Amino acid sequence: MNATREHILQVAGRLFLQRNYDGVSILDITRAAGMTKGALYHHFTSKEQLFEDVAHTLVGSSHSDFSALPGDSLRGFYTALVAQLRARDEAAQEAQRPDARDQGINVYNLLWDAVRLLPGFRAAMEASNTREHLAWTGAVRAAIGRGELRAGLDADRIARIFTAVPDGVSITAMLKGRPASVHAEVLELWETLYQSLKA
Repeated sequence: MNATREHILQVAGRLFLQRNYDGVSILDITRAAGMTKGALYHHFTSKEQLFEDVAHTLVGSSHSDFSALPGDSLRGFYTALVAQLRARDEAAQEAQRPDARDQGINVYNLLWDAVRLLPGFRAAMEASNTREHLAWTGAVRAAIGRGELRAGLDADRIARIFTAVPDGVSITAMLKGRPASVHAEVLELWETLYQSLKA
């Protein structure tokens, strides 16, 4: 990606996270980026397009690589997933990208703005959630099939419980001002759930 375009996306992302969509103007972005409106409009046609690119970058960077997770046990699957999420969030913070976890609850505000303002963004979020759910359902179903989990469990429902945990933990931790504990808490709750379902 063009370095100037990337710089604008990072600056605008931080501002949108801090103030939400309605609280940021093109002038705010150009001043923070240290450039003219003309230079910004060379890369983005409008504030709306810039916000859309920031939002899609945020969703794209949050995708997990489920194909890289081990398939021989559900416990290995979710343990490796937590390690992947931790590494992704640490890299985001280190690079000071707009999806850095230290931005707290504002990430969720930005996503709600995107759902409200951008045609098609809800569909992109739903597609991401569907990929996640299918990966978890497959991992749970395989664990039942090999006798790792109790027979007769509903793989779809169990997958929905597993996938709900990170959002619930993240929102609670951010509201309480302790986002650094998210990964450990997610792993602890997944382990508790896993132990309750083991064959």
